[in-house]
Amino acid sequence: MNYDLTAEQLSIKANFEKFCKKEIEPRAHLLDTASSEEVNSEIKVNIKMLADLGYLGMGHEEKYGGSNLDLFSQTVAGEEVAKACASSYLSAGASCGLFGVPLKLFGTDEQKAKYLPGIIKGEIIGCFGLTEPEAGSDAASMKTTAVKKGDKWILNGTKTFITNATIADVALVFAYNDREKGPGAGVTCFLIDKGTKGFSVSKPFDKMGFRGSPTAELILEDCEVPESAVLGQTGWGFIQAMQTLEYGRIGMATVCLGIAAKCLEHANKYSKERKTFGKPINRNQMISFKLADMMIMSDISRLLIYQACWAKETNNPESAILASVAKVWASESATQISSWAVQVHGGYGYIKEYAVERLYRDARLGEIGEGASEIQRILIAKDLIRKYGK
Repeated sequence: MNYDLTAEQLSIKANFEKFCKKEIEPRAHLLDTASSEEVNSEIKVNIKMLADLGYLGMGHEEKYGGSNLDLFSQTVAGEEVAKACASSYLSAGASCGLFGVPLKLFGTDEQKAKYLPGIIKGEIIGCFGLTEPEAGSDAASMKTTAVKKGDKWILNGTKTFITNATIADVALVFAYNDREKGPGAGVTCFLIDKGTKGFSVSKPFDKMGFRGSPTAELILEDCEVPESAVLGQTGWGFIQAMQTLEYGRIGMATVCLGIAAKCLEHANKYSKERKTFGKPINRNQMISFKLADMMIMSDISRLLIYQACWAKETNNPESAILASVAKVWASESATQISSWAVQVHGGYGYIKEYAVERLYRDARLGEIGEGASEIQRILIAKDLIRKYGK
């Protein structure tokens, strides 16, 4: 394993850092404090800017307008986007990643040609509909159904906590087509366009963090779609979802790393400028030790994410577990680091004028989204028992 960035990756990092600081970061506070209607329009502006920079096409084939770059390069760029605005990272990633990756991996040529060029250009926005009100961590307990009638499928159910739901032009929706076969062979994924009869979206949730990335429910009431809406093959949906979530966990770890790195940046800067008892507070051992631990934890997060990227790129059988490890560490580290950043700022850290207040709220999603920390630990423990429990 060699985690040294190539000249191309260093150039990507520098270009994204420069662009995001100039164009994306100044809009982070606006997105966080905007009304739901304003968020729907303003986040599209950010998604389009990132598309024009080439971010949405980094992991996609050139024939659809992408640049087909490796997962390391995507992660390097993603950290800079997340540092600038976590909400922009989340919404862009839900479209080109959670929607785009399964389309890339499992879609037909016709499906890819229909959606991917628009996704990559930021002209089409996608979302990923797996979670339900009673099926979050236990995704296999989903209640959404798909019944075949002639050459049509009729879908009924509700998907919740769906990033981009209110702005999406198309959704991936998972439903049981044959419950007796279980999730391994009885769940199918469907592509459902906005405006399809029987398909609607709830009002957006009023969230604690990531307020610039809209989240709502997808509602299916006798929603009728053609056979061509099936992604890949009938019955493969749950497997498709689980493979997609490996990438999603690396993605969530990356946004948490971006939040943590930005918190360290703000805390370090503030602690140099803020003086108490005649000297900068970073000369106080209690503060300096917090800064040191913030750096240690951030660097470990980055290395674990790179390790997961390496495993995924090389088709290493450990890739799923390594993604879980990275996600647990990076998310829990971001929660702790953002808390310390607020503490370093003192009373100012509690005021919305200071970015660490927003970052503190954003960080908390990391331990919940893309598979809660508890679920990741179950997966990691099962893997350990399988290897060493005999």
